[in-house]
Formats: sequence, C-alpha cells, structure tokens
Amino acid sequence: MSHKLDQAFEKALAYIDSNIAAPLNIDSLATIADLPACHFQHLFYSLYRLSIEQYVELLKSLQAAHQLGFGEQIPLEAIAINLGYSNEADFVDSFTHSIGQSPQSFKQAPDWNNFFAKQQPLKSFQSPQDGMFSADVEIVSMNALTLASVTHNGPMKAMPKTIEHFIRWRQQYAVGPGVGRTFNLVHSQPQAQPYRMDIGVSLDDETYARLTSTGLTEEGIETNIIVAGRYAKLSVTTDKQNSDINAVLHAAVDYLYRIWLNEHPYSLRNSPLMFERLSIGRSVEPGTELQQSVDIYLPLQ
Repeated sequence: MSHKLDQAFEKALAYIDSNIAAPLNIDSLATIADLPACHFQHLFYSLYRLSIEQYVELLKSLQAAHQLGFGEQIPLEAIAINLGYSNEADFVDSFTHSIGQSPQSFKQAPDWNNFFAKQQPLKSFQSPQDGMFSADVEIVSMNALTLASVTHNGPMKAMPKTIEHFIRWRQQYAVGPGVGRTFNLVHSQPQAQPYRMDIGVSLDDETYARLTSTGLTEEGIETNIIVAGRYAKLSVTTDKQNSDINAVLHAAVDYLYRIWLNEHPYSLRNSPLMFERLSIGRSVEPGTELQQSVDIYLPLQ
C-alpha cells in the first residue's frame, strides 16, 4: 500500500466519480485504494471529515445541483434514477440535507456561495494542523489473546445498555478487572449508523476452561481472538472526573490515522483498531479525581 494516503484515496474517489449510481461497496473501494477494509472508513473520515456515505451523497447532490441550477429541464424522478436512488423522495431528502436547499428551491433560487462551499471536501484533505494531537507512539508486539466479548451493533446512544449487559456477565462469572484485560475492538467510526464495537475481556487458559460449559454459552457472549502481531500503541490519559475520555480518544485516533500513519513507513493490517481500558474497576477516594487511561492499538503489518 502507498504510504501517501492522498494518492491511495485518489484511486477510490475516481472510481466513485465514474460509478456514482452504483451501490456503495466498502470492500471494493478498499481494494482499489489498496487499504485494509476494516480501516477504510476510519481513514476516510480522518482525512475528509465526512463519512464515505456522506461523501457519496454530497457528490450525488452536487451533480444534481449542476443540472438543476443551469436550467436543464430534467424531472426530479429522472435525476433520482440516474444517480442510483430507489425513489424521488430519497433523492429529495438527501439533496436537501447535503446542499441545504430542497431541489425545487435550488432550481428556483440557487445559493451559489453555499454550493461552492459544499464542494470543499471534494477538493482537498483537511489541514494536518487542524486539531493536531501530539503524542508519542510506540511500536509493540502483542501475543494472541482469547476474549469473551459482546458485540454492540446499533445506535451509539444504546451503547450503555450493551456495556451494562457485559458488566453483569463479568460480575456473575467472576471475570473482574483482576482476572482479564478489558478491550474494545472498533469496527466502525462513531458517526456510523449502526455503530459496531466488540467489548471484551481477555481469558487465560484456566478462566477459559472454567467458563466453557457455563459463561461462554450465555446469550450474547462470544469468543473472539486478538491476533498476535505488531501494533502502533498510543496511550492517552485524562485526569478530571468530568472530562470526556471519548473526545480524547477521538483526537488520538485522528492523529494516528491522519498524521502519524502518513508520516511513517508502516502499512496497516486487516485487523480492527483496539482500545484497552486500563482504569476499569479502579477505585478512588471520595473527592479525588478519577484518572481514565486507555491504550490505543493500531494493527501493523
């Protein structure tokens, strides 16, 4: 894979532009860009500040706007079909969301300043200095680990219920923080709908054997494997009890994908991004600050 990510994505974007009406296929786009599929959407968002789905919808809407704004007498239904929408209503909703005007309103009185502003993500990457996160990244090797995990695959706002379910399972089967390490395997970006992430705890041989006939058969609990190999490790910590660890994680992941990876001679492996939650179960004295610590692991070839 090219380590100049802009060059890698130019191939995928050219393909999208030439096949705008085709169904979106992340695996195919990742192959064209020579990037692992499980990292494609993370990289795309870090570089363009849009999800791949938002990008395609914006590109379709801009093409439609050219037709509407220059007086072409094309029915909305025909434009919708040509751009791959299943019906006119879906096209109208997408256009209105992307452009800020309905197709009918744009045709009658187009806001050209807004139109040209909307094209900026199609022209260049965001500045690497925007939101810079500075940190030391360590290259480490990790042995294979067996996990007991639960998968969250739904709205981000429903994540607490998934976490609560997993906590109850760990308490019921005595798999506390002192027994195993707590990991998140991140399969999609936070903006994705649905959002998919595995929440798991590592199991040594003794714990795995103990749970095989009981805890690992419970509904919603699966066994998973963290693949052995090389990782880029970035540690983040927040010291304030009310600070947003998720915001810190977002900035750190953005740094890894958008800046660090583009500046170093490493290739991504087709294994998911991981968080290890180091402060799970840590008790503090009343009135003291709660330190939240997370190690981020980016799989490398």
